[in-house]
Amino acid sequence: MQLDNYFLTEISVKANRLHDPTKEVNLRMSDIDITPVFLPHKDDNRKCQVTLRVQQELGTESNTPYYFTVEMVGFFTVQKTYPDKTVEWLVRTNGPSVLYSMVREILRSATAQGPFCPLMLPTVSFYTPETKMMLDQTKKAKELKAIDKIIGEAVQVDSDKK
Repeated sequence: MQLDNYFLTEISVKANRLHDPTKEVNLRMSDIDITPVFLPHKDDNRKCQVTLRVQQELGTESNTPYYFTVEMVGFFTVQKTYPDKTVEWLVRTNGPSVLYSMVREILRSATAQGPFCPLMLPTVSFYTPETKMMLDQTKKAKELKAIDKIIGEAVQVDSDKK
């Protein structure tokens, strides 16, 4: 999968004036809203636009140093050699992952210019049970194809002996 182009569509970082740097930051992943949106190309199922929005706004109890929103758009192309039936799985798993890593760095860099320590978002996985199911189906299909090939070769060898 190739990232063809990407851009930042929104960034907002606001220092929390009530943040106490002497206390622990209590920012949990459940406090961060991560929303991927997929828009397949109308004529080519191997091209897709992925939008990723990462947003957090909490009250003072979290003691988070910043409130933020970052949104990025990426355009991806899946190589023709990749199996058709798993293109969507690849894009839904890896597209947001690529964009999220950029969002993390943009946010870290922006908050490094602020009055408090830079904010480093935790890593996340976009590998979900649905994507796992798609992967498992692909593995089964490959295994069946390999078995068919072995059986086909065995039949061929057997018929050559006769």
